[in-house]
Amino acid sequence: MRNLVLPMLLAGALVACAGAPVESDQRLRVAGAALASGNTAAALAIAARIAQENPRDASAQLRHAEMLAAAGRWSEAAEAYRRAVAADGASAPARLGLGRALLRGGDPVAAEASFREAVSALPREPGALSGLGVALDLQGRHAEAQQAYRGALALNPAHAGARTNLALSLTLSGQGAEAVRMLEPVARAPEATPRQRHNLALAYAAAGDAPRAAELMAPELGETSREAVVAWRAALSGS
Repeated sequence: MRNLVLPMLLAGALVACAGAPVESDQRLRVAGAALASGNTAAALAIAARIAQENPRDASAQLRHAEMLAAAGRWSEAAEAYRRAVAADGASAPARLGLGRALLRGGDPVAAEASFREAVSALPREPGALSGLGVALDLQGRHAEAQQAYRGALALNPAHAGARTNLALSLTLSGQGAEAVRMLEPVARAPEATPRQRHNLALAYAAAGDAPRAAELMAPELGETSREAVVAWRAALSGS
């Protein structure tokens, strides 16, 4: 309780002396420290006040949005990201953050519209096209999604998110063999993450290669790896 009360009192003090020469970035650092220590309510109170005081300050709006997103408050985060976009329409973090908040909030249709606006505003930003692809995939529009991912990779061939998303989209649309070709060089590398191995195992399962899928997952799932592969294949086939 003491850990929560102190930052809240500090937040109140900062709000009370808003007219004093206290810089917004100093208060944002306090908010960041409160968030890092687990005092989400205090952090959001400070960030919200700063954003309210500085409606045209894109960085203040963005930081508030990011804190809301970190707290999993997706609807509020989306509104805050919209304010950040209104303050600076060329801000990639604000535009991409808005689309992601809408996705995480379960609204892929709104996310699609947001990412399309981001693509128009930021034509050289691969993250906007990759995000658009995710929104399309979540609506079952895999061919359109794959076109968006390929567009992102044309802008930046090293964009890991777009490459992984494309492979997963290919898997979902029954093109597991192509997904395997894309994922193997990354997921078989010594520094591969568990998520990358999971994605490759899913692609193997979609391509009908159950032994390789089970072999890849065995270190983490042990004897249940083969059962997991069977479940994946059933899910991918709709059975």
